[in-house]
Amino acid sequence: MRRITIVLGLLCAASVGMLAACGGGKPAANKSTGPEKITRPEVAADYKGKTRPATASAEEGKKVFDAQCASCHGATGNGDTAMGKALKPPSSDLTNAALQDAIGDDYIFWRISEGGAFEPFNSGMTSFKAMLNEEQRWNLVAYVRTLKK
Repeated sequence: MRRITIVLGLLCAASVGMLAACGGGKPAANKSTGPEKITRPEVAADYKGKTRPATASAEEGKKVFDAQCASCHGATGNGDTAMGKALKPPSSDLTNAALQDAIGDDYIFWRISEGGAFEPFNSGMTSFKAMLNEEQRWNLVAYVRTLKK
């Protein structure tokens, strides 16, 4: 019985670690009387102005998204998963047109690469720079762009 308790405890600890890896950042929304306007921080200098290669594949990006991102951002990218909602701040809704219109490909690539464990985000989104090569990260950017509704 004690062995089962230890195993369950380890599984819970692993789940918490997974939750910490997927945060989406704080959407800095400026609401007015018109449509929702979202602003985001300036892209870090190392990433500013980077453009998605023409060879980036949304189809390949979906495979990476399903394996690495869907547990927090959801299968459709809406952030409506138990893990995504449990994060502080919760995962971003990648289908949000206002969000998609407020950011460039360089911003998405930056967030995928560096994650969000720094100011001003302070989110649980993990850095994928060491886990995914540059081509995979650009494929993810291409796929994220297809999620806009």
